[in-house]
Amino acid sequence: MPFRGSLTFPGDKSLSHRAATLAALAEGTSTIENFLDASDTMNTLHAMEALGAKVVKRGVRHFEVTSPGLRGLKSPKDTIDCGNSGTGSRLLLGLLAGIEGVSAVIDGDASLRTRPMRRVTEPLERLGARFTWLGEKDCLPVRVTGTRLNAIQFREVLGSAQVKSAVILAALASGCALHLEEPIASRDHTENMLRFAGVDVRREGAKILIAPGSVVQPRNYKIWGDISSAAFFAVGACLLKDSELLLRGVLLNPFRDRYLYALQEMGASLTILPQSDESGEKGGDVLVRHSALRGIHLTKESIPSLIDELPILTVAGAFASGTFSFRDAKELRVKESDRIGLMVENLRRLGVPVEEFEDGLSLEGQAQRKLSGRVETHMDHRMVMSFEIASLAAESPLQIEGKEWVETSFPSFYESLAQVQSLKKSGISLRTVTIDGPAGSGKSTVAGLVAKALRMNQLDSGALYRAFTFVASREFLKSGSALPWAKAVEQEAALRDFLSSVAVELRFDEEHRQRVFVEGTELTHELRSVEVTERIKPIADALFIRERVRQILVEASKKYALVADGRDMGSEVFTEAEFKFFLTADVQTRASRRLAEFQAKNPTITLEEVAAQIANRDKDDMSRPVGALKPAPEAIFIDTSSQTQNEVASTVLAYISCQGT
Repeated sequence: MPFRGSLTFPGDKSLSHRAATLAALAEGTSTIENFLDASDTMNTLHAMEALGAKVVKRGVRHFEVTSPGLRGLKSPKDTIDCGNSGTGSRLLLGLLAGIEGVSAVIDGDASLRTRPMRRVTEPLERLGARFTWLGEKDCLPVRVTGTRLNAIQFREVLGSAQVKSAVILAALASGCALHLEEPIASRDHTENMLRFAGVDVRREGAKILIAPGSVVQPRNYKIWGDISSAAFFAVGACLLKDSELLLRGVLLNPFRDRYLYALQEMGASLTILPQSDESGEKGGDVLVRHSALRGIHLTKESIPSLIDELPILTVAGAFASGTFSFRDAKELRVKESDRIGLMVENLRRLGVPVEEFEDGLSLEGQAQRKLSGRVETHMDHRMVMSFEIASLAAESPLQIEGKEWVETSFPSFYESLAQVQSLKKSGISLRTVTIDGPAGSGKSTVAGLVAKALRMNQLDSGALYRAFTFVASREFLKSGSALPWAKAVEQEAALRDFLSSVAVELRFDEEHRQRVFVEGTELTHELRSVEVTERIKPIADALFIRERVRQILVEASKKYALVADGRDMGSEVFTEAEFKFFLTADVQTRASRRLAEFQAKNPTITLEEVAAQIANRDKDDMSRPVGALKPAPEAIFIDTSSQTQNEVASTVLAYISCQGT
C-alpha cells in the first residue's frame, strides 16, 4: 500500500531538549511551540522544573517556561530521572557541573544505565567539574556537585555534539569564557539556538568562542518537525509503489538532513524545499515519490551526520539493487542499543545475508525482497520504526517486539503510519491558487502549466490594467486636458471619476480563455497596442485603480476557479486562497532566462546589464506602498534556480495533490 498525503511531525528531539534547557537558563518567561511530547524530552522538561523553573502547558505541544534564571536554579529534592535519554542526561551533566552550589543525582532507566557517560564527565573533570559515581563507574546514576569553573580551553576530538554541548553549557553556567576547538565538526544546534537566545557565539574556523558573563535571554521557540522521525516515512515512500508523500515543516540543518542527500544518491525521487528560519535553525518541506533505489557506500565523512539514520538507511539498502555498505560508524554501537550488531542480527534472522564489521556492515540489496520472522529491538525505538518500514516494503508482516519504545521519541508514529496508508488519491475541488514571485522566476509559465493540469483558469491581471489604460487614454484625449498623462491620472478629477465608475468585467469561456469586457464590449487586440503599453505605468501605480482591479478579481474568483500569478496575489488580492506559492530564483538565473527577451529590444545588452536591471526592479517592486512584491505569511517557497518550469509545476501540483487527498 503506498504512502500518500502530507505529514507534519512532532518537534525535533534535539531542538526540544535544548529549548527546554535554554528556557530554564533565561530569567523570565519563554514559550516553546511544537515541543516534542515524547518521554525523553518530557523528562528534560521535568528536570528543568526540578531545578526551579515553572512549566505550564498552554496547548498541544505548547509550553510556557518561567525561570528565575541561572542564578536562581536550585538543587532538586529528588533524583532527576532522564528515562532513556542520552542527550538529556549528558546536557544536564554539563549544565549542573558549572552551577556553583547546586548538587543533583542523575539517573535513567535500565537501558540508559548501560550507556557510557565517561565521554562527557572525563573532559568536564579535567576542567574542574566534580562527579561521584553511585553505581558502576562510567554509568548512571551519578551525583553532580556544581562548582564554578574557570576560563575553559577545550579541544573536542570525538566529533560529538553531546560532549561539545555539555562543555558549552558548563561554561555558560559558570559565566566563564569558552575557547573550544572541534577539528571534527559536529551538530551545531546548541550554538544556533544560543545565538537565537542572545548569546554571542562566534566561530573562527574550527574554534567556538563565547565571552565571559554571557547571558541567555527568554525567547519564543518554534521547533521544526523532527527530521529524523521523517526519515522512516521518506524511506517508506521511496520503497512503496505509487507513493507520493509531502513531509511538511521539518528541520533542514546540514548536520541532520544528510540522509536526504544519501537517498538522492541512491536514486530517490526527492525534492528538498527550504522555507524559513525559526529559533536559529533552517527548515522546510520534502517531497518524496516512489523510486527504484541502488546501493551505495556511505563515506567516512558522511557518517557523523547520518548516525541516527543509519538503521533506516540500511533498510533502504536491503531493498536497493547492488551493494549497500558503511564503515567508520563505531559510535553506532553505543547508542540506545548496539545498532550495528542488532541490525546485523535481525537482518540475518529475516533472511538477509549481511557482513558485519567492527564499525559497520555490508549487504547485497534486492528490490523485490521477501522477509519473514521475528525482530528483537532491545528497547531501541529506531530499531522498531526501521523494521516497521521493512515489514511494509516486504509485504509480509514481521513480528516486531518492543513496539512501545517508539514512545521515547515519536509517540504518534503508528498514528502517522495509519494516516499515510489510509489516504486515497481523490479529485480536488479548488477555487484559487496564487503563484507570486519576482520577474524571471517563471511564475507565469508555471501558472499556465498548473492551470492546464487542474483544468482551472489562468488569470492575467495585467489585462485589466491594460483595459483601464485603454479606456482612460480614450477619455483623456476626448477631454482635451492640458495636463501630462501621468499628472492627469493622478490629479484630473473627471478622469478619476470616470475610471472609478466604468464597467470592467472579467470572464472565462469553456476553453478557459480569459476575456475582458468594458461597458459590455470585449477588448482584444486593443489591450496590446503601443498606446496602452506606453501609458500603462501611471494606471498600474494608481491606488484607486489597484483597488478596483482587486475587487474585480475577487468577484471573478466567486464564479471561476483561478490560478493567479503576480507580485501580491497571495498577500493582498486573494487572501483566502487555498494554496499560495512564492517562486524565487537567484538574480543571475533570472537574468539568463530574460536575456533573449531584453536582446529583442536591445541586441547589444549584456547578461550583467540585464541582471542589474532585474535587481533594480526587485528593489522597486519590494518598496511599492501598495501591491509590493512580498510573500504571504503562509506562502510555500519554491526555488526555481535549478529546476525546469515543468519540474516546478510538478512540485506545485504535488503540494496540491498531497494536501488535497
